[in-house]
Amino acid sequence: MATVLKSRAGAAKLGTPLMILCFLAIGGFLYWLSVTAEPTEVVVEEEPEEDVAVNVVAFADFSAGTSSYIGEEITLEGISVSSLLGPQGAWTSLENGTPYLLRFMESALADSVEIVSGGSINVTGSVVAMSDSILDAWEAVGGFPQAGDRMQAEFALDFIEVTSVSDAQGGSDDSSS
Repeated sequence: MATVLKSRAGAAKLGTPLMILCFLAIGGFLYWLSVTAEPTEVVVEEEPEEDVAVNVVAFADFSAGTSSYIGEEITLEGISVSSLLGPQGAWTSLENGTPYLLRFMESALADSVEIVSGGSINVTGSVVAMSDSILDAWEAVGGFPQAGDRMQAEFALDFIEVTSVSDAQGGSDDSSS
């Protein structure tokens, strides 16, 4: 059997023109897409803010069992401030005379309400169980300026992390929520 080798010289002559033709076809296709394509409008659907209904709790009910409110955001009205605890804390007395801790967050301190011993305020915040890690965090940010302040705070089993405060006499600035 004899094999006859044929020359491929003719195939090499068509390679360059076919390559150029492919580039022109791709370029023409991309031009056609840019002319005929319509821009896609992206619609971002924002979820409406939910109005969080804050649980207004009677102070007598709260005093009867503070631990049952742990994890809830509540509002207490007409709380009497017994004494201050550092720059961000205060004590109040429950109905049975037990001291109860209030911890004011930065947003609450930004409210234009002066928190003074013997004053009456309305507070909104979450009831949080006390732990050593919370006390350590408060101490790290300078929440206990006097030596005995941490020992006082250790007395609390739970406390209210106040996010908003207003004056109980009516003049309020409740800008945070």
